[in-house]
Amino acid sequence: MIRSLLRTFAMWALSMPALVRAAPPRPALVVAISVDQFSAGLFDQYRSTFRAGLGKLVREGAVFPNGYQSHAATETCPGHSTLLTGRHPSATGIVSNQWYVTARTPDGQPVLEKRYCAWDPAAPVPGRPGQPRGPGSLRVSTLGEWMRRAEPRSRTVAVSGKDRAALMMGGHAPTAVFWWDEERGFNTNVPGGTTERERLAPVRAFDDELARRWARHRPDWRVAAPRCAALVGHERYGDLSLAHVLPPPPPAGRTIDEAFRRWVRASPLLDELTLELALRLVKRLELGKRRVVDLLAVSLSATDYVGHTYGNQGPEMCDQLAHLDRSLGSFFAALDALKISYAVVLTADHGAMDAAERVSERGVRAFRVGDELLQEVNHELRADPALQLSEDPLVQEGDGVFFRGVAADDPRRPALEAAARHALASRPEIAAVYSRAEALATRPPAGKGPDELTLLERFSESVDAERSGDLLVALKPYATTGVPQRAGDYVAGHGSPWNYDRRVPILFWAPGLGHFEQSLPIETVDIAPTLAALVGVPIPSEVTLDGVCRDLDRGPASTCAP
Repeated sequence: MIRSLLRTFAMWALSMPALVRAAPPRPALVVAISVDQFSAGLFDQYRSTFRAGLGKLVREGAVFPNGYQSHAATETCPGHSTLLTGRHPSATGIVSNQWYVTARTPDGQPVLEKRYCAWDPAAPVPGRPGQPRGPGSLRVSTLGEWMRRAEPRSRTVAVSGKDRAALMMGGHAPTAVFWWDEERGFNTNVPGGTTERERLAPVRAFDDELARRWARHRPDWRVAAPRCAALVGHERYGDLSLAHVLPPPPPAGRTIDEAFRRWVRASPLLDELTLELALRLVKRLELGKRRVVDLLAVSLSATDYVGHTYGNQGPEMCDQLAHLDRSLGSFFAALDALKISYAVVLTADHGAMDAAERVSERGVRAFRVGDELLQEVNHELRADPALQLSEDPLVQEGDGVFFRGVAADDPRRPALEAAARHALASRPEIAAVYSRAEALATRPPAGKGPDELTLLERFSESVDAERSGDLLVALKPYATTGVPQRAGDYVAGHGSPWNYDRRVPILFWAPGLGHFEQSLPIETVDIAPTLAALVGVPIPSEVTLDGVCRDLDRGPASTCAP
């Protein structure tokens, strides 16, 4: 009789899983990963080969293969500024990797000064005088800041191969932030009230150990996917002839010199070091072990450096992604061994196009744009007697063209803007030219998909009244800026408003969520509100969001339920 009742109860329980399944535990650690230059095109191309870390997210997570950095300025700093803020660059203020600001000479003449996106005079960097780095230019708060407001004991740690990536994801006043310094190992900043000794304490032993390890044996790139050798060959990019071999040979000799350090950063070694340090920080700072929710932000930079140095359709990128999959698998396994309940989001700060020459060989006509374009436009403007110009009036940074030597109240300003716009728009390489005022006055209609935005609407999501160029310029699709001339020059890039630079994968994973795939587009600004809902962190009432929470639970409950 008892056995019969137990069998009946067991069958009932199996038939009613929603009633007996325990709710998944709230993750104690949020792991936010950005893979720099990991386009949706690369994800689509290689996803069937992912077996380890990326494979885990693809097989078990919520997969959004059509995520968008929906703005026009598809560079590292703007892209990272969207990931944990829920805001477009038009709100974060991070409109480019660099921009120009207007200053005045002692006699009152306007001059342009270039400003790096992570330049922050309040945060000096050890061993880097005159190169302060911090989040001072970031105008909005981040997920880590919301978490610390809800629970002051919460910790935010950010680590990356690039300073700007770590700083944009770490936000203001993180517990710790580190980035790869090619000469010093992993470095940080020293805000007021702190000391260099205490700020570097979490990484000093790691840096010293790494220096000893490399002194004994210079690291090498070991092939992870022999199948990638099918892509070897020779290509010519501008004046540069490049042999695509696997692995790419390091500079000759056995010293750890500048050339070797550049080679290291464009190899899987950079991501391996970043993840190794991230794991040590998890252990040292007891992330996910203190009955509060912590945040670990990791930006992996090697894919970007490999893409720039070798393009993204050769053996180098093929093997880099195999290494990335394997390294993430080891990292997740180590978190599992620590018995930490964690959630993961993985995405990218932007996409990219392959080198123009190789694109053209494969059925799509692409081309390069060199410095002569702006030089020729400047020559045309200086030849106009009505403008009375004594120097080249235009300088460019990112998608912005800035006026030099002509102040905002200069009576020549309207004529210069009209003439410059006409001259640029007349060039066959350029698709569109907008004024900053046009972009500021434009906003996409509510609910419009990121894949459907007009060109001007894309610019509107990364325009700022103080930091954007006087004119905003879009090159035609499949254009690459720069012409490589010597070994080490970049052969491919990004930064356009076109979808190959905007489209990125967005992958979520957490225990108990289950797997599904949604092909409809979402945006990277949706990540922060989704993660906040997933771990039960309230978004401060004064925070305005551009993104929305995305439901990751296929059952009757909703991730985004209030």
